[in-house]
Amino acid sequence: MRPPILTEQSIRAAIRELAASGERITGVAVRELLSVRYGARGGVARIYRLLEATRNDERGRAGRGEGGRSASASEETREAAIGRADLAEHRERTHQERWARETDALRARLAAAEQAARDVDVAKRRIVELTRALASAQARITQLEQALPDAD
Repeated sequence: MRPPILTEQSIRAAIRELAASGERITGVAVRELLSVRYGARGGVARIYRLLEATRNDERGRAGRGEGGRSASASEETREAAIGRADLAEHRERTHQERWARETDALRARLAAAEQAARDVDVAKRRIVELTRALASAQARITQLEQALPDAD
């Protein structure tokens, strides 16, 4: 087996050059650049392996480089979540207090209506008793008037 014509450094340099130029970095673009520069395209599997390794390296550096921002972003996200939870709790407490007041008001109205119904029943019974007493008194008056000698 013969040694590869292109070294890993030359392939990685081609990948960096494409990245610096702002072009889309694909295996085909890398192989074309290598063909123009060195007259050899390189092995497909090797090119894609190095391309993937380079992408993973860049992702790792980007993740480490944004560590401060990521931590502060997660802290801001956490603070925002706590703020939303506090607001939701406040709204729930307000909601519960409102419905408790309305429930108490309705219970008071119901108690007053029940008391009024009892008062009406008592008043009806009293009216019936007074009506009987009046009828009895009128009958007694009539009886006494008839028993009186005619003073005429």
